[in-house]
Amino acid sequence: MDNADLEKLSVSPGKLTPKFHPNTTEYAVVLASDVEKIKINPLTSDSGASYSISGSDGGKIVLLKAGEITSIKVEVTAEDGRTDKNYFIHVTRLSPSDASLSGLELSAASNLSPKFASNITSYSVNVPLSCSSVRVTPVVADKTTVVRIKGGESEGIVGLNFGETLVKVEVTSPDGSNQQTYTLLVSRSKIPRAINFSEEKCQSKFTCPVCLGILYRPKSIKNYEHTFCKSCIDELTRTSKHNPLDGSPLERDWRMDQYDVDEELSSQTVFCVYKHWGCTVTLKLCDLGYHVKQCDFRPLVVEKSEELVPLKDLEEKSKEACKGCPDCNRSVRHFEMEEHQTFLCTSKHPISALKHKAEIRVWEKKLHQETSERSIEKLIGMADKQIKECFKVLPQHGNAGNFDGDISPLRFLEMASEWFASAIKLSPKKAELHFQLAQVLEEQHYIQDLYGIKPPKFSDAEEMDFNMKSMESSKEDDVQAICEMRGAGRNAPLALQLKAIDEEYHYLLDQGRSDRADYVQKLYSWKSKQNKTAQLVRDEEEPLGKAFLKYLDALYWGSDHHLYHMHVGRMLLMQNKPEEALTRLQISVGLKPTSIEARFYLGLALGQQKDTSCKRRAETVKYLSEGVEFLLKKMTDDSDDPSINLNKWQQTSLSSNNLMRLDNVQWLQGCALLGSICENLPNVPCGVMPFQTYLHLSSMLACDLMARLVARGNTYHQVEWVLFESHFKLLQVMLNGTKGKQCEQNSNISRFCENLSSLLNCSTIPPGKQILELQEKLNCYDNDDPSSTKAKQILHDAELSYRSSIEQEGSPSIGGDPSSKVVEQLWFRERKAKREAEKKPPTGASQKAAASAASKGTTPVGRGVVAPSQGRGAVARGKGRTPPSRAAGAAKTPSGGSRGKTSPTKPTTAPARGAVRGAGRITAGKTTAPPAKSATSTTSHKSRSCSPAKQTTSVQTPTAKTVVKPPATPTPDKPAEPEKASGALNKATYHPRLGLARVLMRKGGDDISEAHKLYEEVISMAPTIYDAYIELADSLVKLDAVKAVDIYSKYPFEEPLTFDDAYLHGEIVRLLMKNGKFEDPRLGPSMISLGKVMGLTVLEKHVDTLDKTFKYSKLLMEVYAGVHGKSIDDPDLKQFFKFKCWL
Repeated sequence: MDNADLEKLSVSPGKLTPKFHPNTTEYAVVLASDVEKIKINPLTSDSGASYSISGSDGGKIVLLKAGEITSIKVEVTAEDGRTDKNYFIHVTRLSPSDASLSGLELSAASNLSPKFASNITSYSVNVPLSCSSVRVTPVVADKTTVVRIKGGESEGIVGLNFGETLVKVEVTSPDGSNQQTYTLLVSRSKIPRAINFSEEKCQSKFTCPVCLGILYRPKSIKNYEHTFCKSCIDELTRTSKHNPLDGSPLERDWRMDQYDVDEELSSQTVFCVYKHWGCTVTLKLCDLGYHVKQCDFRPLVVEKSEELVPLKDLEEKSKEACKGCPDCNRSVRHFEMEEHQTFLCTSKHPISALKHKAEIRVWEKKLHQETSERSIEKLIGMADKQIKECFKVLPQHGNAGNFDGDISPLRFLEMASEWFASAIKLSPKKAELHFQLAQVLEEQHYIQDLYGIKPPKFSDAEEMDFNMKSMESSKEDDVQAICEMRGAGRNAPLALQLKAIDEEYHYLLDQGRSDRADYVQKLYSWKSKQNKTAQLVRDEEEPLGKAFLKYLDALYWGSDHHLYHMHVGRMLLMQNKPEEALTRLQISVGLKPTSIEARFYLGLALGQQKDTSCKRRAETVKYLSEGVEFLLKKMTDDSDDPSINLNKWQQTSLSSNNLMRLDNVQWLQGCALLGSICENLPNVPCGVMPFQTYLHLSSMLACDLMARLVARGNTYHQVEWVLFESHFKLLQVMLNGTKGKQCEQNSNISRFCENLSSLLNCSTIPPGKQILELQEKLNCYDNDDPSSTKAKQILHDAELSYRSSIEQEGSPSIGGDPSSKVVEQLWFRERKAKREAEKKPPTGASQKAAASAASKGTTPVGRGVVAPSQGRGAVARGKGRTPPSRAAGAAKTPSGGSRGKTSPTKPTTAPARGAVRGAGRITAGKTTAPPAKSATSTTSHKSRSCSPAKQTTSVQTPTAKTVVKPPATPTPDKPAEPEKASGALNKATYHPRLGLARVLMRKGGDDISEAHKLYEEVISMAPTIYDAYIELADSLVKLDAVKAVDIYSKYPFEEPLTFDDAYLHGEIVRLLMKNGKFEDPRLGPSMISLGKVMGLTVLEKHVDTLDKTFKYSKLLMEVYAGVHGKSIDDPDLKQFFKFKCWL
């Protein structure tokens, strides 16, 4: 009697959404634009009930209006006449002019970003690297809507490029009056391997100048020809909006997408990335990702031995993977049994005693918690829970130093360490507990370094006591006093402070004041700790130092566990102690011969030894290459896993539990070291890549890591060193390969030098001796004693280089004679003297042997004679194109010449920088060749310093039947003709003028007027260079403040104003106010601009000054109105002006 439900409800045409249910009363229907009416078909549950349909005039047909939503009410009345129920159907009849999609679907892809909505037309999506095509399915509500997919084949299948593919979906309305385009950017995951083209010319054309890998998602800078990988250019411009190659400011819409370059790149032919495993396939780059997943030569892991072998050999290798050692009974790979018994077997080589005593230290006692819990397992469980909570609140890229929630990630780790320390208190001899505490302490260091999370500041009660503060302050005062006495000045750079302390130490020793000398030596040790990475491992007050001690404790109580030996060896490598590390790592591999991590670290230790036999060199290559290959395999698998978001930093476990990861800098250093070692190998075994590939790979991985790291801490700086070292080594290889090559090769080297100089100029590494020697001369001067002879020579050479750069403008960029100003420089004269000395015949050589060599046409320096032309070509090019600030960066690359001469038994190029970072051992400082001042001189210097490394003098001893008559008069060598000037003309740029002006300002005296003219030239050539205005105005302030204001006022300000603009406006206001120029017409606009950017707070002092004069009320009202973007007649502001008595 009272049942008012419907049993059925349908419409025609169309379909209800959601599906009908008696209890659901709201439905929607979407119909095409050509449907003019709809029929409603209800059926009541009770035969005695009735219904009515609104808008149907008593029937079931409802008319619809185009482009509108028609709401239809179906009112059901029960048999009793009192009970009723309403069902609503919202019918949308599409407009014939509607050109929108109702959905966009892809075949093999994750969710669209952002989530699809008809009014949003731009989307992006990431797909695995093996996905070579996707099916794009646009969904339209109106079947008469015309949809066309640009770049797609039949049925919406779109072939994907190597990096990015832009898919355009054009939608045309049914009546053809409107058209709308939806764009979908499909990005394939990057193949984390070095890729080689089948044609050599393509390699340089499509190589990123930063990471030295193939361009991935190429982007360019507006109005510039250089093209970069997206991640590389984004990282270089993350905090500095300047062109990384020439320092010029970037425009607002500076980044240009290069989809055409990506498409051209994808059509090129490349070799399979598993060529070193035996694959000979060549294919298009766009098909490489799919091939990588299917290749028969892709390396897989043999389960028992953990050996990497090609897929085709997996079954065979699995049969004879391992066999037991007859002495120690451990499973060893069958082909490694000999070296295992020779170097690693723990039965033949007993585990050496550890010089360490396990004890409870003061800082560890502070971690002990007062708890009634006596179960070690429960304490460990509580610690693990805190570790998991830590990973949940870690910041993402671009949010360094911040975290989600109220509790810091460091606090979670501190609580975990407290629970582990409490567990150790219950069971102090359990090695595993010491090991777990060490892992948590080490993770505290990485949380600070990788994520920028700083430890909380303690309250006054928890800070160090006043006596300790006084001692620290006293030491600092003594250091500064020594620096002043030695001419370095107070608060000088750390390198100069250490130099001054060292001079004072030697002076006291010479005077026989040993007691005072000992104190000064302690000061040196104390001060040097501020610049040593390895000190973090040694310092018990640092988390890394505490972790090292706990690893030693774990090893003390569990010397038969390979993990404890491996981690102690790993930490010793951080301290630059490869000899000690080698002992621990050999034991670790001996205890578990199949451990990939232990084997890699053993290879790293072997590669850093001062003397490594040929047999152990092959062992080193095997261990390192295996570790690198495992990392690449893991990264390749991750790139093909759609569930892993590679764009986000996702840490789910302790860093020490996952050593085989990209942000483990030791793995990158091992890759670079492997490239240096392989260069000297006569034959490369299967599974080992060419040495150039490892150098390219280390550079690529370093750039990938820099783009992912959240904070720019010590790890970031170490990665930068790996990047620089890879560039240096590859430049060395290029220089050694220029003999007999054409000008095109010289042009490539010059361009490589320019790019390397730019990278050095963009470096974020804190100032130190090594980085300063690699950067421009002006930086070296600023960080040296200005009164020293060396500093004056540096400044003189810098001036000559800048003047030479200006002279070379308009000249050909390749070939020709070197500039006279380059010839005058000290480094050039020393190089010339060295080459002349090399031309002299070797002492002790017999006249007959020399004549025999001459008769055979052998000239010891014959090939080197052509080198000057190559160097000069680079000079012209570099001076015309690169900024002076980058010049010495490339110029210093000759220091790598000594690396080029390194014997095969000492392949320590990669860890050389690490040594300085870790233990302060400066190796690059021993370079004999002084750096040049520009990218131009760089190439010539490099070519000459490196050439002798490859030159040999062949001397043949005459046989008994051979009679050789020496010439009566020695015939001098005919000098090689210099290479003719050619190539594009060098463009005039502001960089050398700005650099020269800075040099002249440092010289002072009569040179200042010339410096002012140069600054004016820079402003006319590049009106947006802030430095030119600031430096010129600063030099004029003391002479004439109004002239300084005139300089600042010349800047072409544009809306919206930036913080740099605000600085210039602030200087204008400051100078005018300081000199009482209140009526200057520039004061008001500058105050308004400054207030708009920085807020009214910065103007309070100036407003008070003007207000006290009672003369500038109108100016003040204009300033307040301008800052708020209102008129001076605004009613609200008038009330404020009356309150301030300005009206």
